[in-house]
Amino acid sequence: MLVQLGPALEAADAAAVVETLADDVTLRVAVHDEPFEGRAAAAQVLGAVLDGPLHDIEVTETIDGDDAAVLMFGARVSGYSGRGDGLLVVRTDPSEKISDLTVFLRPLAALQALAGEMGRRLGGPRPGGGS
Repeated sequence: MLVQLGPALEAADAAAVVETLADDVTLRVAVHDEPFEGRAAAAQVLGAVLDGPLHDIEVTETIDGDDAAVLMFGARVSGYSGRGDGLLVVRTDPSEKISDLTVFLRPLAALQALAGEMGRRLGGPRPGGGS
């Protein structure tokens, strides 16, 4: 799974990232209490993130386990002067599609800049429902 996900992230290719997702994927992000459910909601969020707010992504390490994997990356974040450090925790279904994706980003200033930009880009109701 990380063989496809890492290069897709580095290329900021949202369509290729979405191809790695299961239809019923759960996407968890640090700035929302409730996860995004389903491929369409995840695609909207990931597409908005990879369309500019998170850029110059460089995968720095991957750890592949039996039932979970971790991908670590560095990236520039619009509205933040330094580089952010990110971490994706990935779980797959029996077909090797990503069924659960949790995204972390640090430092807090980078996360806040990304959250602000995402709010402007997505606006309106939250993708996939919820608050």
